[in-house]
Amino acid sequence: MAEPHVSRLITVTWSLLVLGAGCASAESTPSNAGGAGGGSGGSSSNTSGGATSSAFGGAGGGQPSSSGGSAASGGTQVAPFGGSQATGGTVQAGGVSATGGEQPGGGSSLTGGRGPVGGSSAAGGSTAATGGSQPTGGRGPVGGTTGTGGRNPTGGTSNAGGTTSVGGSSGSGGTVSADVCATVTSSSTSSKMATVGIVEWSTTVANPTSAQVVYSLNNAGSSVLNKGGTAPVDLSQQNHRTLLLGLKPSSTYTFHVEVTSSGTTCKSEDKTLTTGTLSGAPNITRSAKNPSAQAVGFIVTCPGVSGMGGSGGTQAFIIDADGTVVWAAPAPASCSRARMDYEGQNMWMLALNVGNSGGEMRYVSMDGMTTQNNVTGLSKAHHDFTVRKGGIITAMVWAANGSDPESDLVERSPNGTVSTVFRLGANVYQGGQSVLGGGSNTYHPNAVLYHEADDSYTIGDRNPSCFVKVTRAGSPVWQFGGNCSGAPAPHCASGSWNSNHGHQLLDNGRFLFFNNGAFMSSEASQALEFTLNTSGTLSATQVKSYKSSTNAHSDSLGDVQRLPNGNTLVTFSNKGLIEELDPSWNVVQSLSAGSFGYSDWRETLYGPPLR
Repeated sequence: MAEPHVSRLITVTWSLLVLGAGCASAESTPSNAGGAGGGSGGSSSNTSGGATSSAFGGAGGGQPSSSGGSAASGGTQVAPFGGSQATGGTVQAGGVSATGGEQPGGGSSLTGGRGPVGGSSAAGGSTAATGGSQPTGGRGPVGGTTGTGGRNPTGGTSNAGGTTSVGGSSGSGGTVSADVCATVTSSSTSSKMATVGIVEWSTTVANPTSAQVVYSLNNAGSSVLNKGGTAPVDLSQQNHRTLLLGLKPSSTYTFHVEVTSSGTTCKSEDKTLTTGTLSGAPNITRSAKNPSAQAVGFIVTCPGVSGMGGSGGTQAFIIDADGTVVWAAPAPASCSRARMDYEGQNMWMLALNVGNSGGEMRYVSMDGMTTQNNVTGLSKAHHDFTVRKGGIITAMVWAANGSDPESDLVERSPNGTVSTVFRLGANVYQGGQSVLGGGSNTYHPNAVLYHEADDSYTIGDRNPSCFVKVTRAGSPVWQFGGNCSGAPAPHCASGSWNSNHGHQLLDNGRFLFFNNGAFMSSEASQALEFTLNTSGTLSATQVKSYKSSTNAHSDSLGDVQRLPNGNTLVTFSNKGLIEELDPSWNVVQSLSAGSFGYSDWRETLYGPPLR
């Protein structure tokens, strides 16, 4: 497949395993282990220089002053990694590159700051993995800036945690004491998922209030976007067991534990962990046109279907910002949706089941250690599902046999109880013409999302080409598209597209969805964006229509998602094409494979999803 106007091609290839044909388808104590302030190197009670009592100081250690370690001799041996005459002193004001600071006023490349005014690469703040960058700090996946913080790609915060670029919230944030208060008791990769690290540790802190594991990719090149992350710790877990997610295969990471109590954070010593390879991971080709404009994060997806009757593959998987598959697990045949549960503990996967037979829902724990196939009560689930707090899974289930009957929207609790929320049929919207022989007034709901703010669901149906919003109590709120004459919803706005799948309703009233186009045609599929006015009579104003430069068409599935930085992710499922577009709808990267299902972009692999 020709990729649109790419200036650079990066190809990431892993072993490919494609099996069988699936269903026929139509679809402080001052210090600086977390990153010193911008423009000031490693932290201490000083404002811009070396630390007097920190283990990972900035500019060469040294006596307390406002400008760093002592000149000429590189500081004193007050801190374990400070910059002494014996181990780190250099000219002017630095230390050595390995354990002290480096000239003219920085810290070290491993544990100090980095000149002229930055933090360190591993535990200070720096360009590489965890700290602020020169000259003003605030770059790198896990580090942070002073004062105002911010988000990737310009850092987290020095006083309030902030957000990492790939690993989640830094939690306690702020400065980290030189005191070693935690001991890593074991670390390894999962025996079932070679790219998931498992860390267990203990602490001398009597009553910790929070903890996190900070990890960074060793020897990461300047073009690498996924350089590491921060894993929040569940302190109730035995031995404080914590998973490190988003790790690249066959790579070595350096990590440490940070523990916070009464506003003071201390840490463990640094450890390393090396990942293995992923069996069965698909081939992904990434074409990067403007990587600096990417929303750095992860894409969770399934292989979907390559067309009528062809399963796209056997693995659900996660792709990082560099196009690397960082997690993969066996999925049901013709898997249409993979989504982490709300708490981020398990990956759920659903068979497309467009033919109303052979459906399956399954889940796999993120460490791969626990798998449940054929989840009871969801064997007739189809197309799509969404997640709610408390481990609740909401799915659409065919309510009868045959082609395109009505469906029930059901919720499954963690204890296995499955209950019907409401019927998806004539009670909420009128049906439409089936392309599968189901008739002229039939139902083919294929996309669902939950909205916590008003306890409602939005559902899309391809037969009438419409979307409806329905309260969780089953009362229609509005309908967009389809037949408005006699619509059960009190407000309805017509639409003129042909067949729809994945969608997203934003808080500002913008509504995005994937328009497949005429079934079994060469008509280009589109990503459409509307502004919905839901006050009084519903009205819809089209804002954007986008199609790929190759006029890609997808008969089934397809997805659109707005990202936090204003970019838009568009998935042409059957064509195996995912495009990330900047706010001006220019392609910044594209991903290619045999086919994709729906796609779910996440900034971090910890905590709840964006939609």
